Amino acid sequence: MKSLLIMFFCFISYSANALDIDEKLTVRVLGLSGSKKTLLTNRGLEDGLVVGDHAKFFLTTGVIARGVVIKASPGRSIWSVYRIIDADKIVSDKVMNIKISSPVKLTEDPSRAIKADDMSGTIPVMSRGKQTEPLPEVTADEKSELDGMMDEQAPVIVGSSSTNKTLEVFGVLSLNSLSGTYEQGDSAGDSSVGNIDFTLGFEKYFATKGSFFENISIFAIFSKRSSKSGLEVSTTSDWTEYGVGANWHFYNAPLTNNRPIGYVTVAGGVGSATTETEVASTTTASVDPLNGSSNFMLLGVGGKYYLRNGFGARVTLDYFRSGSTFDFDDSDESLTLSLSGVRFRVGMSYRF
Repeated sequence: MKSLLIMFFCFISYSANALDIDEKLTVRVLGLSGSKKTLLTNRGLEDGLVVGDHAKFFLTTGVIARGVVIKASPGRSIWSVYRIIDADKIVSDKVMNIKISSPVKLTEDPSRAIKADDMSGTIPVMSRGKQTEPLPEVTADEKSELDGMMDEQAPVIVGSSSTNKTLEVFGVLSLNSLSGTYEQGDSAGDSSVGNIDFTLGFEKYFATKGSFFENISIFAIFSKRSSKSGLEVSTTSDWTEYGVGANWHFYNAPLTNNRPIGYVTVAGGVGSATTETEVASTTTASVDPLNGSSNFMLLGVGGKYYLRNGFGARVTLDYFRSGSTFDFDDSDESLTLSLSGVRFRVGMSYRF
């Protein structure tokens, strides 16, 4: 009884995650029968595939085959290929895309039936998710070639899916220490500031395959920084900044799910700044706040990771440099503050 309950809940969980018609996945061919009528892929129940799923196998050049899932485990699936369009492109260790599709109607009428290229006979129509008709027959020899590879203990080549969601909102937080210099009239010196930095951004990706922008995204950011230093004489500074930038994704495609994505980032912008000095004494007045302008630039490298539901995470290690200028109301002098340093930032994102 306990075993039946476990099997029931497993079936419910996998069915709830079943893929919709026209949904896409990227798969790798782990095994292939000699006739190419049967193949094993590295995607299975955990990826939403279920027995009876029909799909088109395609590359950038077009559709190369059609098949149906005849056996599935959590991480793998065996497909019966009932139509081969380009046999030369179906090889072991080949990475290709699949698109879930409606079953192809194969009739008994010779004038209307779709013949399976390089194969004899046809298969019965299989409605998605229903077992009203048997699955295509697979010979014992072909099945034995692949059954051993269904063992989940064997190494699994992890595949990934892609998404057509090209818009993203993200938030990034960092705690860091920056060092630099200040200048005020004839005086100058070194400065060191501990910063709290929160950035909210909006990023745009490009889904056109083969284009110059395929691995590039552009973004706009809004950033709030604040710092406080000193004890007896403390200085509090705040920055509100706006900027634009771009990311170049060099490791895995930017619209990939379930795989790490490496990228290089560059950005710059301008904003406003305020600084206020307070003296911890009842007999000394605090210095009035100073208002000024600021600018910044950054260059860094980072990593992203996205789930199929659109949520993701990112980390960035960048070199950051900012400059701020404050004018005094009663003097021709100005205070110039330059800060720079390496920052480590983490954040979350959502694609839509």
